[in-house]
This record gives sequence, C-alpha cells and structure tokens, in this order.
Amino acid sequence: MHCTIIPIKSLEEGKKRLKPFLSPKERRGLILSLLKDVLTAATNSKLSDKTLLVTPDSEIVKITQNWNYPKLEYLIEPVAKGINQAIENALKSCISQNISSILIIPADIPLVKSNDIDELIHLGHSKDSIIVVPSHRKDGTNAFYQKLPHVVNVWYGEDSFQKNLESISKQDISYLVLEKNVFALDIDLKEDLEKIQQINDSSETSLFVKTLNL
Repeated sequence: MHCTIIPIKSLEEGKKRLKPFLSPKERRGLILSLLKDVLTAATNSKLSDKTLLVTPDSEIVKITQNWNYPKLEYLIEPVAKGINQAIENALKSCISQNISSILIIPADIPLVKSNDIDELIHLGHSKDSIIVVPSHRKDGTNAFYQKLPHVVNVWYGEDSFQKNLESISKQDISYLVLEKNVFALDIDLKEDLEKIQQINDSSETSLFVKTLNL
C-alpha cells in the first residue's frame, strides 16, 4: 500500500515571505489554491492508495473536507512543532499501518498532476530506490519517495536537498535524483508568482495568481 504525505502549515503561518507583496486575504487565497491543486493531483493518483494531509490547522481540515476528495485522510498535530516533526509523525503513522511506500510532497507545487505522481511512484517501485526531486533553486526537496519500514530521516528547511542527499549517502541505499519541472516549481517568492503568471495553465493557482496585481 502506498501513501502520499502532504504537510502544510496553518493558514496564518503559511507563505510569510510573500507578506510584502500580498495582503492576508491574498496569501490565504494563494495557500488554498495551491493546496487544492496538490490535493487534486495526489488523490486522483492511481498508484497512491491514500493521501495523508498533516497539519495543525483545524480550519484547513474543515475546508478540505468540504472539497470531498477521495482517499484523503488527516494527521492533525495538537501543537505545531515544525515541518520536520510533522513528517516524522507521519512516517511513524504509516509504519504502524503497514504502508509499504511513501511519497512526501509539499503543498505548494501547483503544476504537478496525478500522472506525474504515478510516474514517480512507478519509477520508485521499479528502481527499488529512494527518489529525491529538488526544487528549481536546488535548495528545497519537492518530492521524496522511499519504501518502508526502513526509514531515512527526511529533512525540510534551509538547504534540505543537500542535507537529504548527505543523509542518504551515509547509508548503503541506492537513490536517484530526479529533476522534473512540474515538481520543481514551488511558490515562495514574488518571482515564483510572476513565473506562474506567465504559464498558460488551468490550475487553481494559475487562475488565482493571474488576478493578482504584482
């Protein structure tokens, strides 16, 4: 059984680097548009048996429940302790449920589609390897696939891509670095919003960002 894990901060804490350019209402709209695109891709994946949304925000849970996505489950953090703790809790939950493989993706990669997720999962199964997909700036980790119950600790935050490669290389495990544009583009800076504005795409995020006056 495969599980796709999506961690997300609270609506209040998300996308703080965009505060100089977006109003609180615009930031909220952006976060939810991004999440909707990622959840659409994850829950429609044919090779992912379930999607686990990890969040401390009860409002995000309520909103996404109203979206009625299939195969969507929740891991609600009673206290927000950061994304790395959230991922650790999600991995423990998956191991306890005898999940055989996991894919961790962020909630802000709007170009990804269900077939992209299926291709990555299929590649992971066939290669029997960990797969790491960097962000377009090569500083973040925008997809991390591995088989369970063996767990390689996954790092998120500053320079997470390099830190994850260092963590894997210390163990005798095969891995593959996959550079894939649809996973690579995340939304953190004004230039990312401008890039989305230039893309002819029907995603919720693209439609929303085109309404912004940047």
